[in-house]
Amino acid sequence: MRNLLLTLAYDGTGYKGWQRLPGSGKTVQESVEAALGRVLGRAVPIIGAGRTDAGVHAEGQAANFHTDTTRAPEDILEDVNEALPRDIACRSVKEVPERFHARYWAVEKTYRYRLHVHPIPDPFSRRYSLHVPESLDLPAMEAAAAELVGRRDFSAFANHRGLKRGGERDLRTVHIQRNGQFVDILFSADGFLYNQARIMAGALIEAGKGRLGAKDIRGMLERRDRAAVPGAAPAQGLCLVRVEFRTEAPGAE
Repeated sequence: MRNLLLTLAYDGTGYKGWQRLPGSGKTVQESVEAALGRVLGRAVPIIGAGRTDAGVHAEGQAANFHTDTTRAPEDILEDVNEALPRDIACRSVKEVPERFHARYWAVEKTYRYRLHVHPIPDPFSRRYSLHVPESLDLPAMEAAAAELVGRRDFSAFANHRGLKRGGERDLRTVHIQRNGQFVDILFSADGFLYNQARIMAGALIEAGKGRLGAKDIRGMLERRDRAAVPGAAPAQGLCLVRVEFRTEAPGAE
């Protein structure tokens, strides 16, 4: 059996998230599996690197699947894009080791939260950013973000549904970048708890508005109290930018 890795981009607006679940409504995973099934002539279950929530977008989601097809990756790429709905695109198809697993081999994920900072809303970006009508103090946001970086217990910055395996994660970098009317917050970590990226974004927005400071963020981490942390920023501003993978199976010498 061959193991093929897809890189996927999608507009998550019309989907109930990535993961296929009974009775959950339309999901990205089931849409991709349906397209692959039409192209390859049989049911094709796929394994995603990340489980984006309803309304969250992706530029670089990754998913692998096993198949006995002999077709070239470039041919599969062309036909899958023909079969996919217009709000999902397959950017690449490549062969990977038989043991490769998109979830377990992932070593770093990067999410971007995009803000449209302007007094007047932009109807053309409203599906992909959060409108913030007042100006933001970016140095204050950067100071607050610095408190989040490192291996920490992020229990206060996650929905409790995501804490079954503990709240510790390694948040490697947080970058805040202005591009005209837009401000991007980029989070890179070894993994994210349920809703963690959106909750961190919500806290940094509050810091930019002067309602929270770096000391407040530090206290939230120490107390591990979800009730003390601002609510999650809306889904439409979040995008899974890329996933990085190890070169050998976990545990390999």
